[in-house]
Amino acid sequence: MLRSPTALTVLLVCCLHVNAATKPNQLPLKYKTWLSQDAAYIITEEERKNFQALTTDDARDKFIEQFWDIRNPSHGTSQNPYKEEHYKRIEYANAHFGRQSNTPGWMTDMGRAYIQFGKPTSQHAFTGYGQIYPLEIWFYENNTGNPSLPPFFYLLYYIPDDIGEYKFYRPGFDGPMKLVRGSSFHSNRDVYHFLKPLGGDVAHAAFSLLPNDPIDTTDFNPDMGSDILINKIVNFPNDTFNVRKIRALRSMREKVSSYLLVADQKPLDITAIVLSDPLGQYWLDYSVLIDNAALGATDPATGQLKLSISYRLFTEKNELIVEDAEESAYNAFEGSAEKKFQPFQVGNRLPLVPGNYRLEIQVVNRAAGKTFKGEQKVTAGPAKQLTIGMPLLANSVDRVARPDPATPFQYFGVQFHPVVARSLTQRDPIRLLFELQQPGGVLAQELQIEYVVAHIHNHEMRRTVSDTISPDRFQNGRLLISKTIPIAELEPGDYRLVVNIKKSVSAEVLTSANLPVRIDNDRNDAPLFFLANSRNMAARGVAPYIRALESVAQKDNAAATDYLKQALSQNPANSLAGQYLVQLYFNGRDFAPVTDLYKRLGITPFQASPEALAEISLSFWKTGDKAQARELLQTAQGYFPKNPLLTATASNFR
Repeated sequence: MLRSPTALTVLLVCCLHVNAATKPNQLPLKYKTWLSQDAAYIITEEERKNFQALTTDDARDKFIEQFWDIRNPSHGTSQNPYKEEHYKRIEYANAHFGRQSNTPGWMTDMGRAYIQFGKPTSQHAFTGYGQIYPLEIWFYENNTGNPSLPPFFYLLYYIPDDIGEYKFYRPGFDGPMKLVRGSSFHSNRDVYHFLKPLGGDVAHAAFSLLPNDPIDTTDFNPDMGSDILINKIVNFPNDTFNVRKIRALRSMREKVSSYLLVADQKPLDITAIVLSDPLGQYWLDYSVLIDNAALGATDPATGQLKLSISYRLFTEKNELIVEDAEESAYNAFEGSAEKKFQPFQVGNRLPLVPGNYRLEIQVVNRAAGKTFKGEQKVTAGPAKQLTIGMPLLANSVDRVARPDPATPFQYFGVQFHPVVARSLTQRDPIRLLFELQQPGGVLAQELQIEYVVAHIHNHEMRRTVSDTISPDRFQNGRLLISKTIPIAELEPGDYRLVVNIKKSVSAEVLTSANLPVRIDNDRNDAPLFFLANSRNMAARGVAPYIRALESVAQKDNAAATDYLKQALSQNPANSLAGQYLVQLYFNGRDFAPVTDLYKRLGITPFQASPEALAEISLSFWKTGDKAQARELLQTAQGYFPKNPLLTATASNFR
């Protein structure tokens, strides 16, 4: 359900049929090639074993199709940008790497990194120097969305003893002396001072692959954490967070993979609004219009409409952050004899941190084998200038007896019911809700809000209303406004609602928003129901955990750290929050908080993650508690006897 699963729901892992008698070497050539070459650096060990256990080519073809589908950021379309980019990288690797040893480019360490992470941000080659072996340094920004890797890192390659192919350089295991030749080098200090004038940060990378990590310029000991980084890259498909992500995506796809997206079906009608609460935290409320019984299946026992609804939240770069799905039944039919379908809306609430997002909604009719889809662009965050958020149209506004901050479209004890398809009747007024934001400081003068309801064809048919706003109404730069505009004198038809914010002393428009509105003769009501997922937002630690995931996706690790601390404070049992926090602290080279976290929570939240255990062990080592480091590492190796990351860490300790 999530980019990294949260406590929102429990997802079942898709386990394919396993036949123990099937051996990997019995695979036909094209499947051997796909497994050992095409998918070598992205397939998890779990997926590999499941694939090797399949006994028919048809099952293998379906597995491969699903393998690419669950990784497709444009799920539901014929295009798969992930797959296309992956094969482009393999092609590039084969064309540009492996020349020193006539090795296929994809098989080299350079090829591995390029296939996994794409083109580096920068790269520098160091060849033709008599005192050093051929070197090449790559610089990467972590765009994987996975906190297991630091935000920025180097990869340094060298040809050992001038023989063979470029290999990953491991500062702790190889050591700087492996990069140089000749009798003029007697210590790591000598290597550092020789490399420093060469530029390209190669001197730093010889001791640490982390650009912001201070190196030891006293004893010139290389950084063992850099070896952990290389081991993570080598075993990146089986990184704990990646495995959980793939399991979650597979579980989601298992529910919908056999369904077809109906090309000629109109998109789902989604209403969305982003508002901030009194603490300045942003929330996304959205509703989906269920206007056709074909979107679900009627339960013959209860007469209710059963719906399978899922949401997925992406960054603007199409990186999946969080997703969830649920099945529920709704009272959607009226009448005793002939059941008449009555449209309704389903609402949900999600926490947001500042940023630009894409919200994708899918409704699945399993009986008909169809998937219906809609999406909405969403923006949250403080304004750089006076800004008006997109208004919410409501067909009714009700005061609630017991305010509930977890209920979608409920603000300050008032429940708003979104208008269906932006359609109103003459008898009902236009009810608006929107938020004004202005950057720091206090407005020096009053503002005028002008509301214009104008017929799109008949320019004479319009209604204009104005209000004045004093500066002291803004709180922390925000002002939530609710407005009612009578429209009884307007004829039925299509209109445009425009909200202009002006200086009260001039006609200058500072900011504005507009949306289409239709005025009908008949009332267009649709009851508002709420997904059970919205209730999960009120559970302890869930909202800050989701905000942490969003902060990581928005490259704001400082905010992610704060939210993870909140999530753990509210729910210490959230092991994923603990593992994420260890990753962020460790990648920031902040070792003391890692050891403090372990002392406070114990081993339980981390015992399922060899990566976290290795990093906690190394954090104890870095803070001087070498006995605890060895003891914890020994315990970790008891849990994971053959884990290469733990083995490499133990080797570094020795």
